Amino acid sequence: MIPYAKRLFFSLLFLFPTLSFASDEGHSDPFTKEFLAIFLILIAAVSGRFIARRFKQSEVLGELIIGIALGALLFSLNNRLVTTIRYQNEIREIIEETSDMEAEFDVAVKNYVANETELPDDVQARIVNVMTSEGFLNNFLNANYTLLFSSLGVLLLLFMVGLEVSSAEMIKMGSISFSVATLGVVFPFVLGYLVAEFLIPGIEDQNVAIFVGATLAATSIGITARVFKDANSLQLKESKLVLGAAVIDDIMGLILLAIVSGLVTSGNIDLTEIVVIVAKALLFLVFVYVTERYLLRHVVKFFGFFAGRNTFLLFPFTLLLLFAWLSSVIGLASIVGAFCAGLVLRDDLFKRFKRDHQTIEDLIAPIEGIFAPVFFVLMGFQVDIMAFGNWDVLLAGLMLTVVAIVGKLLAGMFLKKGYDKLLVGIGLVPRGEVGLIFASIGKSIGVLNDELFAVVIIVVILTTLVTPPLLSARLKKVRASANE
Repeated sequence: MIPYAKRLFFSLLFLFPTLSFASDEGHSDPFTKEFLAIFLILIAAVSGRFIARRFKQSEVLGELIIGIALGALLFSLNNRLVTTIRYQNEIREIIEETSDMEAEFDVAVKNYVANETELPDDVQARIVNVMTSEGFLNNFLNANYTLLFSSLGVLLLLFMVGLEVSSAEMIKMGSISFSVATLGVVFPFVLGYLVAEFLIPGIEDQNVAIFVGATLAATSIGITARVFKDANSLQLKESKLVLGAAVIDDIMGLILLAIVSGLVTSGNIDLTEIVVIVAKALLFLVFVYVTERYLLRHVVKFFGFFAGRNTFLLFPFTLLLLFAWLSSVIGLASIVGAFCAGLVLRDDLFKRFKRDHQTIEDLIAPIEGIFAPVFFVLMGFQVDIMAFGNWDVLLAGLMLTVVAIVGKLLAGMFLKKGYDKLLVGIGLVPRGEVGLIFASIGKSIGVLNDELFAVVIIVVILTTLVTPPLLSARLKKVRASANE
């Protein structure tokens, strides 16, 4: 790294915590801290990308690592914004539970955290300190605005991925994607259960082992999609197969979560809930197909009557938001809706509203390039590196990480000839935000204690971190073989 680049990078590292404490007193604009936060996150992302390129690694890996490093630094300095982002779910629950209490807010928060939560003492102290501090409401809103930028980033990323994959190709790979997704759920679930039941000490309840196995089943598409996109490899048949399998995987993961949660909480499996989840997922996919086949062209014309030449930019973005909302309403991940929105759109729908040779990607890519890095840096912010300090937790996390990776690789090994089996298996490895969702639900229903929650977080971290370099290396080999 050249000398002035080193000086710039380390200056930014020192500047980051300093500026994060800056006051916006005296300014009438309530969003000045938010402007500063996004500025610093983007600077961090650029720095992380630069370092990753210097070491010939995927840029997304640089964004994740710089997020982990800066998140840990700011968290150790008791930065309220980072603390609020890291414990957003717990804080939101506390606000909901204490909103109807007659006691003053500060007193209600302290009593609820002390008596109604099972959080570690140091976490309780941090949350109480943040929630009872002056200006908590503004801080909470700032954190939510920052997370909104993050959510838009991952939605735009999956939308862009959908644009580069045709629905006809996805349907053509339907049976193959389904088989890969099924094996990719079954293998990690069984292996995770066996490790939790027989190798991790302290797990005496079989239901806990079942839930731990379930947390390993689902795939997070965001990391893999970003690596494929950065490597200009979305048109590979393996890429399309992985993306299709990941969408199906999400539906299977929801069904498995419903089964396991019902088994753990009540000892019974609610078949009605499972049927409802499956029906909603199928109806959404039918809705997407019908929209593309029969409605989309007419809707674009109607929208264009009001929006004019802005239709080419506004319609794709509004469809992205609508599909993300719809998929979330029926219980699917919002990123599935964003991916489907990109899947159904084609440039020829907008001939009247665009310049020659202009594409939807040309308009959306710059927006995605701003928001997507925020998502990956903030994922790093939410990682608690102190989880690595407990040897028993670390060992259990490493064992489960191994079976989490092996389970997905096995799913790829059963593919027929013509596909790079290892590339497909690696593409299914990251757990990311999906694993975090499973872990948070397990903690909320009491099946995962603090140690097991930390174990799952380690699995999420490691599978997220190992995928970009492994996938990039395998893609290089695949492309090299194709050129021979």
